[in-house]
Amino acid sequence: MTRLKTRIVDLIEALGPIPINEYMAMCLFDPADGYYTTREPFGAAGDFITAPEISQMFGELVAVWMYQA
Repeated sequence: MTRLKTRIVDLIEALGPIPINEYMAMCLFDPADGYYTTREPFGAAGDFITAPEISQMFGELVAVWMYQA
């Protein structure tokens, strides 16, 4: 069991059910073991990223294309 999983299980055993937003925040942003805080999110080893997340230009070009169609 990972350290984060152990802490989450301990928290649930101590307090009972936790809200999904609290669970997700722990999984994603925990300073020691969270998904986004323990790895580089972008690059060859990172997550997939789409054009709209990189630049506003993609959305603008789609809007121009739709307007001209």
